[in-house]
Amino acid sequence: MPDPYAASRAAGAQIEALYGRPVTGLATDAVPGSMRYALLNSFDALQYADRAVAFHTEQLHRLTHPDRTIESVDVGHISDATRRLAHAVTVRDSHAQVLGDVLNSLARVPDTESPAPASQAAAVTPAMPPVASDGPARSR
Repeated sequence: MPDPYAASRAAGAQIEALYGRPVTGLATDAVPGSMRYALLNSFDALQYADRAVAFHTEQLHRLTHPDRTIESVDVGHISDATRRLAHAVTVRDSHAQVLGDVLNSLARVPDTESPAPASQAAAVTPAMPPVASDGPARSR
């Protein structure tokens, strides 16, 4: 059986590589509204979805075990377990796709504590002033 937690483990490894710290350490000082906070919330949702897939898979295996006699009453339970498993897989795949796309769009930035080289500081140009219009301003 494939690893049911592969999606969240891969995302966790990407988050750790991005921030250079373990995920558990990142959660302690995450500020609401920040990118790190959003990533960690998405990561938690993905972990929850992975656990739901594992739970519903086990439930379906328990209901359809070869040593178990399946009665007519069990058909509804098996059908429900199958539907719930399919829903859990869809939710997990959606979370994994979105979190993966966001993580792939981000890159680790160099440490900001080191001073910038003088050539980079000189290359910064001031913003141009806004262009004045010739006509009077109109209001609606």
